Amino acid sequence: MIWSSWTDVWEWPGTCFRDDVMGASRTTQQTCPQGLRAKGSATPLALLALLGILHALVAFPNHALLRTYALDLGLYTHSLWHYAHGIMHDSSLFLEAPAPMLADHFDLYLILFSPLVYITGTWTLVIVQWLSLLVGAWGVYKVLREVGLPQGRAMNGMVILLLFFGVFGASAYDYHSSVVAAMMLPWFILYTIRNAPWRAALVFLFMVMGKENMGFWLGPLSLLLAGSAMVPLTMRRTLMILGSTGVVWSAVTVAWLMPWLAGAGTYAHFDYSLLGPGPLDAFTALWKKPLSLLSALFLDHMEVVDGSAIKLEFWVLMILSGGWALIVRPRWGLMALPLVAQKMWNDDPVKWSVIAQYSVEFAPLIAITMPLVLHDVPLQRKWTIALAVLVLVGCTIRFMDHTVAYQDRSRIRIYQAQHYTKPYDHRRVLALMDALPAHASISAQSPAVPHLALRDTLYQFPLVRNARYITLLPLESPYPLSRSDYDDRLRELHGSPEWEAIVNSEEVVLFKRR
Repeated sequence: MIWSSWTDVWEWPGTCFRDDVMGASRTTQQTCPQGLRAKGSATPLALLALLGILHALVAFPNHALLRTYALDLGLYTHSLWHYAHGIMHDSSLFLEAPAPMLADHFDLYLILFSPLVYITGTWTLVIVQWLSLLVGAWGVYKVLREVGLPQGRAMNGMVILLLFFGVFGASAYDYHSSVVAAMMLPWFILYTIRNAPWRAALVFLFMVMGKENMGFWLGPLSLLLAGSAMVPLTMRRTLMILGSTGVVWSAVTVAWLMPWLAGAGTYAHFDYSLLGPGPLDAFTALWKKPLSLLSALFLDHMEVVDGSAIKLEFWVLMILSGGWALIVRPRWGLMALPLVAQKMWNDDPVKWSVIAQYSVEFAPLIAITMPLVLHDVPLQRKWTIALAVLVLVGCTIRFMDHTVAYQDRSRIRIYQAQHYTKPYDHRRVLALMDALPAHASISAQSPAVPHLALRDTLYQFPLVRNARYITLLPLESPYPLSRSDYDDRLRELHGSPEWEAIVNSEEVVLFKRR
């Protein structure tokens, strides 16, 4: 839906525009002609509600229909339960050699949100992530209004954010704190423009709490924002302090704090062989092999099947979906450069792809920049605004329908009946899981883990350890096992004198330790 692209001009009453050196519209307090004032009855909140319903149709059926998994919603919900009970959680749910959860990802949101688990149970993080998208969209609208865009163009910013393929991917794939953090970026920019240093600092602090590497993005972003003409001179020192602090925070957390928590002396998620063996080597790699690093932004550096095609698909979809605006406004494009580097230099091809949450951070940058660029389009060429948004929608539909990287399309195709159904009686499965003792230790297949997470002891099958019950869903994906290994383990359990099958049906098998 495109607001005001081919209809009457929307204008902020009492305000006219001038362009600053960044191409962003700034306001001057003068009386505008009556004909330029806002017309129409559609409101931003109505649009936000409509887009919110759209994303609810993505996220909520997935959790209700057992399409959320141990990694990551189950693990994070299990962490919520522990933090809510004053217990520091570890990674025993999925690792043979567990370490504190903060050594896996330094995510303080789970501690912050943990009291909500008493109210919304296993739905907590699904709801938090969904609400964060709405908060982010409203923040985009407020930023665009603050710099003087008319109401309709600012509403287009909300549309761009919530119809961006990376945001749909994030909605469809469990919960990730990086999504919540990214959706706060518009508010950080808003308070910066408003010359509200304490509010900007609080939002910045909240964002870096979300994940250990957020400072590597927000630090350079803050330094670049400090040079923008939209930012008051009195805020620039604050931004430089915040930017420097963000980089130092992430560097210290990744290089020393998390390895110390893990007890292994290394950061578990430094999957960047191109940069060297550890985080500290990354800085020297930037000047030792710049051509290799530049090439790896676009070409497969891990020699995987369809690797270069996966990267090309991301670039094509990202540019067509509004990334072109980051090229037109190079300062905003440079803000995205740390995201591109972290994404494309990673050793995991899934990170290069368009699927899941791995592109969500680009969304707020594009949602702010694209309307700023399109605001310069003459009124006689308003069809170009409609075309830009329609291309964005087309890219998102293409993302739902076909991608080079594999994804379970039933999680994202909200326009098909398959998204709202299961090929078996999922209500019976959920009822059987709900009937298990609340304090029992359980080993469960991945799709069952998020629904069993509100307990002290839980493992992702095939980890069993001291579990009293094993919950298996034979019709679901056997991950992390292959199908043949899964079937072998199932036969072993049926033949074991240690375990009794108290429920044995096509869709669910429950074992109880004798």
